[in-house]
Amino acid sequence: MSDCCSKNDNKKDQKIDLKNLDGLICYCFKKSKEELFESVKSGEENLIVEDIKSKMKNPGCFCETANPSGKCCLADVQAFIKAAKSL
Repeated sequence: MSDCCSKNDNKKDQKIDLKNLDGLICYCFKKSKEELFESVKSGEENLIVEDIKSKMKNPGCFCETANPSGKCCLADVQAFIKAAKSL
């Protein structure tokens, strides 16, 4: 994986707002919150996660500059999936 996700990015989990699905959840590879939510509803969230992970290897991610939080998006993706499944 890219160096951007080798650090402990789960130090401070952000609150997941499932009422507002506007915007991106993965800034490097342009995955939207709505796209991820729909994939959770259809049970296909792993396709998005695997796509992100494969692209993190090649061409690589740039979370520190693309994500406004400055941290790896994958932690946000995983937290979003967990919250969406709890509905």
